[in-house]
Amino acid sequence: MTYEQFFLSAKEAEIPLADIKVVMDACLPYGFDALGIHGKEEIPFNPSYLLQKLKDGYPANYLSGYIDIQKLHLFLNESTLIPRNETIQFVVEYLLKKNFSGKKILDLCTGSGVIALLLKKRVNDAFIFGSDISQEALSMAEKSAFYNNLDVSFIKSDFLDSISDKFDIIISNPPYIPEDKEDVNAPFEPEVALYTKEGGLYSYRRIFEKIKDHLTPDGSCYFELESTMAEKVKNLFLSFYPDEFSVSIWQDDYQRDRYLVCERKIS
Repeated sequence: MTYEQFFLSAKEAEIPLADIKVVMDACLPYGFDALGIHGKEEIPFNPSYLLQKLKDGYPANYLSGYIDIQKLHLFLNESTLIPRNETIQFVVEYLLKKNFSGKKILDLCTGSGVIALLLKKRVNDAFIFGSDISQEALSMAEKSAFYNNLDVSFIKSDFLDSISDKFDIIISNPPYIPEDKEDVNAPFEPEVALYTKEGGLYSYRRIFEKIKDHLTPDGSCYFELESTMAEKVKNLFLSFYPDEFSVSIWQDDYQRDRYLVCERKIS
């Protein structure tokens, strides 16, 4: 099979162009941009398995083993979620507008490490930690930190159970999809990072019940949400801390309620 035949076969199978490019660039000796020069040449191995994986809906970024985001080279496999645009927006358009210089920050449920690593890349003098229950995910995050020369410390913990320090900032994109929800199509991504109990509130409850013990006196916390649950999560936080925090909801680019902001009130 030639490079051109590979491209055309993928296109005929209605594979998104972005996914074709990802796989060609990562998995073939000549990438997508070389089609004009090397398109008629034979691929030196049988790439049919790549086409079949793509046809089966297997994520292109798992085939490539990485994704490039904001000049960050992030390694991925089936133990890590593939970062969503909403998470990148959360960091770039909201969190990085805060003054996190010199702050001690925890990225709770870090997964691939995308939030922790993006913050460290842009706020080099911050002291950043990432934690997750999955050692396999942490191993990928550590690999990305080493590759990108970013000094981030990673801790294995079930939510805050194994965390002893206090932080100026705690950020989390925890599992929040109700475990009985049937309209989510992510068959190859880790269920532990997606689904939770109590109609999607369990992860937040586990975090909220201990978070005050892990924040400095003027500490703040930030959470990614599923838009239809925003008010429920906000009310859950207020049930633990009715008076100590100023609590608000940020919207994403589509005017959906996607981020919970809990900042200490100034006394």
